[in-house]
Amino acid sequence: MGDDNEDLFNKEYGDNFKKHLLEQYKLFVGTSLDVTSKRLESNKFHLTLNSVVFGFSSYMAVLNQHFVNILFSAIGILISFVWVKNILAYRELNRAKFEVIHKLEMRLPARLFKYEEECYLDKYHGLTSLEKFYPIIFIILYSILIVLTIVNALGYHFPFNTT
Repeated sequence: MGDDNEDLFNKEYGDNFKKHLLEQYKLFVGTSLDVTSKRLESNKFHLTLNSVVFGFSSYMAVLNQHFVNILFSAIGILISFVWVKNILAYRELNRAKFEVIHKLEMRLPARLFKYEEECYLDKYHGLTSLEKFYPIIFIILYSILIVLTIVNALGYHFPFNTT
C-alpha cells in the first residue's frame, strides 16, 4: 500500500469528488456492518453445531460407544479449530475495513470512527480475544471427553458411570 493514500484516491476525479467520496464512505461503512453481522451468524452456527456434536458425543460416552464418542469428539475439535480460524479471518477483514475507513475519514469533516477507537482503546479487551474462548472451551471439553472415554475403555470405571 502506498504512502499518503496515493493508492486510495483518484487524483484526477473531478468536481464531484467530495460528494461521491461521502457516498462511497457510507457504502463502505455499511459493508463493515455486514461483516459484523456475518461474523455473529458464523459464531451462532459454530456454537449450535458444537452443542449438537458435543451432546451426541456425550450421549455416546454414556452408552459406552467408545469409537463413536472419540470420532465425534475429534470432529468437534476440528470444528472448533475451524471456528477459531474463522474468528481470526473476520478480525483481519474488520481491521482492513477500518484502516480504509480511517483513511477515507481523513478527507471528511470529522474522523468519528478513529476518534471512537482512540476513546475506547484503553478500555478495549478485544472482542476477538473473548470470542476465541468459546471454541477453546469446546476443545477442552472434547479433549476431556476423549481422555475419559479412553480411560473407561481401558477398564477403569468412574463412580458416575451408569453401566
